[in-house]
Amino acid sequence: MNISLRFIFLLCICACDKINESGAIPSDFKDCDYINEKVMNYDMFQDYATITLNYGYTPDIDKRDSLMNDYHFLKFKNINLNGIYVIIDANTRYKTNKVIPFDETSKNEYPFTLDLLNQGACIFLDQIKTEQCECI
Repeated sequence: MNISLRFIFLLCICACDKINESGAIPSDFKDCDYINEKVMNYDMFQDYATITLNYGYTPDIDKRDSLMNDYHFLKFKNINLNGIYVIIDANTRYKTNKVIPFDETSKNEYPFTLDLLNQGACIFLDQIKTEQCECI
């Protein structure tokens, strides 16, 4: 019994060697999963934009969720738009998504001066992946 506990302890140590003491993500982070989308229509308001995509990405708000992956994050496939946006509400029937700026870069970019119609976008479920990955 004692040998099996040592083996489990050794496995735990080996599995955690990629995360440093502060809990930061390693610089060679390559797990960039996202959904490719296309902006079919958009409308801008004072504090948010309504963007029509192929799907309405409703937030998964659940008070018991400890992963904090409740919202979908969005990046545009445009070299002039580098900010991160968050989808706070959606209508799945009409495929409209209510989007607000998330970081300082996106707050400076909004309201958009570019035409987003038929532009590409990337939908991320994880904030860390959104910050670490490029939308190409």
